[in-house]
Amino acid sequence: MINSPKKLVYLGSDGIGLRALQWLFENSGSAFRLAGVVSGLDKKRGRGLRLQANPITAWARENKIPLLQPERPREEILPWMLALEADAGLVFAYGCILPKTLLDGIPLGFLNLHPSLLPELRGPAPIENAILQHKTQTGVSFMKLVQAMDAGPIYAAEAIDIDPMETTPTLREKVSFIAAIVLEKYLTTVLTGRVVPVEQDHAKATYTKLIQKSDGMLDFNKPARDLEAQTRAYTTWPGSFFIYNGEPTKIGHTEWRTDNPPAAPGTILGVNNDALEIATAAGTLRIFELQLPTEKMRPATQAHTTHQPKA
Repeated sequence: MINSPKKLVYLGSDGIGLRALQWLFENSGSAFRLAGVVSGLDKKRGRGLRLQANPITAWARENKIPLLQPERPREEILPWMLALEADAGLVFAYGCILPKTLLDGIPLGFLNLHPSLLPELRGPAPIENAILQHKTQTGVSFMKLVQAMDAGPIYAAEAIDIDPMETTPTLREKVSFIAAIVLEKYLTTVLTGRVVPVEQDHAKATYTKLIQKSDGMLDFNKPARDLEAQTRAYTTWPGSFFIYNGEPTKIGHTEWRTDNPPAAPGTILGVNNDALEIATAAGTLRIFELQLPTEKMRPATQAHTTHQPKA
């Protein structure tokens, strides 16, 4: 008897998954077939607030793949997948909690690609937190999805080195690339049951939280090393800033030094070697780019700031 390919539905809303999705599309064959895509609703974006599709939705439309954009994911996904006769779901940065009825309603259940070496950095912001926590390595974990957040057993994981000057955009690119490699190496064996997942050591689990705009505020009572990492982690959003003259001043490229000037944290020390220097709880934060209110990002040497920001 010839086994038919497993029908696979991809669930994701973030462009970080485009390489993985493209790989599924290009390699559909005797082992599996991409049967559909589930993604988020189109949203109003830009100055004109026109409805725009996310990158996953746009890809599905362009490649004429059956697409579902549910208003009520907990209710609409299961009947749609059953109508497609889907065997399994693959989740990567979908941004929606799936109910147990859905997880149990598909023959092979749901697989998940998570951008960390689980059980570390569970939750919604593993990439940013890998940078914030000064990690030298992270990765992509290929796991079975369970109802508890990122707690399912692991089929495989691939590590990623984090460079000293890594930013969230550059690390996202690495994750996107490695995610496709993980599928290439392990998807077929997982779908055919030739690999048994290993339970996580839940006692070693660490967690991340959803990043808020207020998280971008620089707290100069922290060490300069942590603040420099924050500016790299929050490059895309929410950015990093401090309050100057009652207004948020955005920060671009920074460095940190270990010296401890005799000044209170948050004191602007002046411009030195093309950088604006600010005292912190431990060390000095060197800021090379600033964006004052109503202005564009520019070299810090052009910003004649002589007052003390709000710490």
